[in-house]
Amino acid sequence: MKLGIIGGGGAAVALLAALTRDRLPDLDVTVFEPAKNVGPGRAYLPDSDIALLNVSAERMSVLPDAPGHFLQWVKERGGLNGHPVSPAAFLPRRLFGEYLTDVAAEITARLAGHGRNVRTVGSAVVRLRQGPAGFHAFTEDGRCFDGLDRVVLCVGAGGPVDVYRLARSPGYIDDPYPLSTRLAGVPGQAHALVLGTGLTAVDTVLFLLENGHRGSITMASRNGLLPTVRTSATAPELRHLSHTAVRAALAADPVMTGERLLALLDRELREAGTDLDRACAEAVPGEPVVHRLRRQLRQARDGGALWQPVIIEAMHESVELIWHAMPDTERRRFLTRWHRKFISLLSPMPQRTAIRLQAAADTGQLRVVRGVRGIRPGEFPLPAFLASTGAGDTAADIEADIVVNTMRPAAAAVPEAAAPLVEGLVKAGVARRHPLGGVDVARHTNRVLAADGSENRNLFAVGQLTAGTHYYTSSMLIIGRQARVVADQLLRHC
Repeated sequence: MKLGIIGGGGAAVALLAALTRDRLPDLDVTVFEPAKNVGPGRAYLPDSDIALLNVSAERMSVLPDAPGHFLQWVKERGGLNGHPVSPAAFLPRRLFGEYLTDVAAEITARLAGHGRNVRTVGSAVVRLRQGPAGFHAFTEDGRCFDGLDRVVLCVGAGGPVDVYRLARSPGYIDDPYPLSTRLAGVPGQAHALVLGTGLTAVDTVLFLLENGHRGSITMASRNGLLPTVRTSATAPELRHLSHTAVRAALAADPVMTGERLLALLDRELREAGTDLDRACAEAVPGEPVVHRLRRQLRQARDGGALWQPVIIEAMHESVELIWHAMPDTERRRFLTRWHRKFISLLSPMPQRTAIRLQAAADTGQLRVVRGVRGIRPGEFPLPAFLASTGAGDTAADIEADIVVNTMRPAAAAVPEAAAPLVEGLVKAGVARRHPLGGVDVARHTNRVLAADGSENRNLFAVGQLTAGTHYYTSSMLIIGRQARVVADQLLRHC
């Protein structure tokens, strides 16, 4: 079988690993990846060690059924910079990128040693045409690759979105990654305005602080919510939101509403010794950043905020079941009202990151504002940018010398680099867009759905492109599970 994998990041490596986990299939593989190496993708590029993974080393892996795979790799190469690594440590993102590169190289060498071909094409696919003899992939550099029997779209997640149309404005940084390259030229005394308050924004601020930035830093977003601080508590065994429990509940009543989900979560939290109100309180904006960080750090150190590991564990176990049991109206309501707040709860930051942010907030160097209404370039000579925040009596303008954009696209947005490819597939009727974003795929197979709703048995998608169907596709655990579903189907045809 000739297999084409479009994209060479974490999803592609997870697919290669799933395909070769038990045996070496009779495959001829072509990976289309314009970056230098297959593996890191955009998420795990070589960068400053300030940029940390958001999951502990013991739980990061390209293999969903071998959670310690990454940690074992780190130990075999002597730890981090020659120092031993704790299983609970939050390691640099670039280290996971190196791991992915090594895994891809090892699989490629193993396949080649048994006469199987794996080649990398260093150019993006901009058009994919399906014919009687298979797929024809047309690359950005003008080449055509014929006769691909099956294709898997692993195009990854896109970069930040230029909501305020500041592109080409002097002093505007459209994407902070890699931090060590994109932020190296920020003047030390500049007032930096960071658009967004999520984990990418936190990485941006942390890099500036650790590299001696002396100017003011303002983080701004619609809700002004920083990620919560990761607690040291561990989740008790789930009783109501485990995969088994949710399946049983849906067998009795197949429709999941927001109210029913909150009731299950509240019951789970109460039996763990906390309650839903404590979790929801963390998603209410308005608390001064200094107070919020200090309070959450105290709770995290004391093993408080038990709601956090419960929600994270329930998400990983049962998100698929819950999401697909929701009617469209409930899904849209969740995305509109709760998605961004939920993500701030679901993606906490390490305690040492919060300590550094608190120190900057204590001195007044860092502040967090909410209710951004607009940003426009200033007039010569200064300021470079003016941002309007708040409303009514709280309305104010912020003057900034530098703007760093970290604002994420919608949950299932098509990455900008993959837009021509997806648009071509949609126009040809080979694929269709999902109403909630991304490309529509079959729930149980990840086969791409054609314009008429039929499953394309030869075209699959893995990762962020499928978030309209699956909702949560941001963790390597979930991506690894999707890769395994696709690999099982491909192996049956080898």
